[in-house]
Amino acid sequence: MRIGIIGAGWAGAAAAWQLHKDGHEAIVFEAAPQIGGRARNYHSKLLGQTLDNGQHILLGAYTSTLAIMDELGLSPDKHFYRFDLDIYSADQRFRFKTAPLPAPFHLLGPLVNAKGLAFKDRFALGKLYRYLRTRQWQVPAGQTVAMLLQHTQQPEVLIQKLWHPLCLAALNTPIDAACAQLFAHVLRDSLGGARAATQMLIPLRPMGSLWAEQALQHAQIHTGSPVRTIETTANGYQINGHHLDGVIVATNSPSCHRLLQNLDKDNQNKAFIDSISHFCFNPIATLYLLPQHAWENPHPMLMLEEDLHGLQAGQWVFNHAALPDSDLGQVIAVTISYANRLQGHSKEAITAAIRQQLQTQSVFPLPPIVASELITEKRATFVARPHLTRPSTHTPWPRLMLAGDWVQNPYPAVLEGAVQSGLAAACAFH
Repeated sequence: MRIGIIGAGWAGAAAAWQLHKDGHEAIVFEAAPQIGGRARNYHSKLLGQTLDNGQHILLGAYTSTLAIMDELGLSPDKHFYRFDLDIYSADQRFRFKTAPLPAPFHLLGPLVNAKGLAFKDRFALGKLYRYLRTRQWQVPAGQTVAMLLQHTQQPEVLIQKLWHPLCLAALNTPIDAACAQLFAHVLRDSLGGARAATQMLIPLRPMGSLWAEQALQHAQIHTGSPVRTIETTANGYQINGHHLDGVIVATNSPSCHRLLQNLDKDNQNKAFIDSISHFCFNPIATLYLLPQHAWENPHPMLMLEEDLHGLQAGQWVFNHAALPDSDLGQVIAVTISYANRLQGHSKEAITAAIRQQLQTQSVFPLPPIVASELITEKRATFVARPHLTRPSTHTPWPRLMLAGDWVQNPYPAVLEGAVQSGLAAACAFH
């Protein structure tokens, strides 16, 4: 079959690869001039380098993404820096690190060697883990992460130093609004899995060219080719003059909503289309800094204490000089999830505030900065609130499927969710 894919992000690339394996022909339409979607390349003239549109980090639990890379002959160990979960504050006062032991003994690391936690706080860690495991990682419907933490009597130090940062990193939604069930799924497939699932992977290459290009190598790709309408035909569909047996819409939800509204001329599938219209979004920002010389900080990733109301909003800092063979050389990246508070402020003010944050909090002196680039993804992720209804892969139209991190899957808006949804959409054509 000839299957059209609208969108060449990670969901679309995964779908194209699966369709090729299943013997189908994929025709990909991408509105942007390049592939990658939410994990695309960006050439910074200010830094003179090709960057990601944001500093990404993956988990070892991202099994579908890593499996595709293996199939493509792209060894994850050559393209990522892999390390055991290590949440270490820039001021060196707090540390949560798993042990290099087989599961479940790797979880003894934070219980025995955690820094900045009293014994009762470490016991509370185990209480949350046992509660979720006993309930098979299911929580009451409608529960927020804050409610889950309160129910399991997590102390304030753990909420501030561990659960709040992890929730923002995974769901890009504050704990008082974030869905506890989605958070539990993330914990289940990381802390609740094998040691490798808990490990963290920092890309050493720009994500836009990491594997998506190879996954799309057998597809017919049309970049700079926005799709305005999907037309039905007697035996399929037509997109931009191409006759197709089926379609996978792998765009963001607002674009998908517009396409399906135009397709539903008789207004017969309004309820399904309405299920795509209620997503809200939170931004993520990344500040890239080019130092005069390599930052003498041996840690690839450190946690920052953010100002919840001001511009010192950095949450994690990545030192590429500490990453072996990173394409970014000595670049420093600071990530700001839930970056709503930055709106209305100049790049200069944000950059100055975060540089001051680094200088104040890090025990490693920050080198002089010669250039910087602030990149903000305004619709980085959907707001992962409880009771959020997400549409299924299948639509009311025959052989028309949906894919994307916002389509029904066990995860919040993470890249692994996009990949899994792309695979599921392609497999629907079996």
